[in-house]
Amino acid sequence: MNVPLLLRKIIAIQILGQTALIVAAQQAAPNPKALSATFSERLAFGKSMYVKNEHGSNIPFDVINTDIQGWGRFVMLNTEANADFIAEVTSYGSGSVTVGSTADHATPDGKPRQSTGARKDLSSASVTLKIHEAKTGRELWSGSEKVKSAFKKKAEEDNIVAAAEKLFLRFHDAVEPPKP
Repeated sequence: MNVPLLLRKIIAIQILGQTALIVAAQQAAPNPKALSATFSERLAFGKSMYVKNEHGSNIPFDVINTDIQGWGRFVMLNTEANADFIAEVTSYGSGSVTVGSTADHATPDGKPRQSTGARKDLSSASVTLKIHEAKTGRELWSGSEKVKSAFKKKAEEDNIVAAAEKLFLRFHDAVEPPKP
């Protein structure tokens, strides 16, 4: 069977087109090492950062702020006006038990009825760090760390410090991966 010349040309063009698409798709696939280098370069030495306590305790804020200052990668600023990056530290305390009373006026006889009870909040304490580009507001990195529960105030503060340190180290290792 003899295939006409025009049909052979059309088939050859289709094969070349498909091959070009495959090659382009392979070249467009992201290289994980290139992505981490881009992230690290974006957070280059000498860029400025403002660290703010978005919500919660001063303990994790002080720990993370001190660690970022000690790292020496960023020029620390006291305002976010000229900063390249903004680091937001947020912390939430652990759950608690609250006792309260309420008056219910929806009784059949219209007289108020008092009721008392306890309410339990079983959520665990946590520390969150978010890094944003100041100009665009785009989030570059975020992480959260749960705080181990403790009965004593001093142990709870120590656990908050440990969680903040661990969170900072995760951010540090994302920017500067440890050498194997």
